[in-house]
Amino acid sequence: MIVLGPPPPPVYPWPIGPAPRYQPVAANRAVLDGKAVGHLRCADGRRFAVHIELFAHRKVIIVPPGIGVARSGCSYPVRTQTPTGVVDVLETGRYTLGDLFTVWGRRLGRTQMLSFPGRMSAFVAGKRAPGDPRRIVLTRHAQIVLQVGAYVAPHPTYLFPKGRG
Repeated sequence: MIVLGPPPPPVYPWPIGPAPRYQPVAANRAVLDGKAVGHLRCADGRRFAVHIELFAHRKVIIVPPGIGVARSGCSYPVRTQTPTGVVDVLETGRYTLGDLFTVWGRRLGRTQMLSFPGRMSAFVAGKRAPGDPRRIVLTRHAQIVLQVGAYVAPHPTYLFPKGRG
């Protein structure tokens, strides 16, 4: 038997928190109407995938489908199509978590995530990301974990579905 390093940390099935705080919707009226949101507007082009996990007090917060998708069908540079935490990001540009939360119409900062106040912890590829979480750049196949409250060991990777840039 060949062993390549230490065994991976255990994966715990953290429960989804009770609705509606832990199951927010993607409804940002400006986005639904296809209007500009700050510097972000509907745009077409090739996209890559990023995975985001959100936790508050050791409970999962669902990242809903439809973030960044207008009623007309146009899409913003950051969007979600499924409730899996996979975010599609336009290849042409430099987009951040702040852009995602702006398009979503939700709060994110050092002391708040969505409706949850408290000290924010952010992790990229399993490593703590210091500073303002809004400035974390969305890069191809990044695994990003945000949490408020009790610590949850962040997953360092995510197995993207085949064909997801």
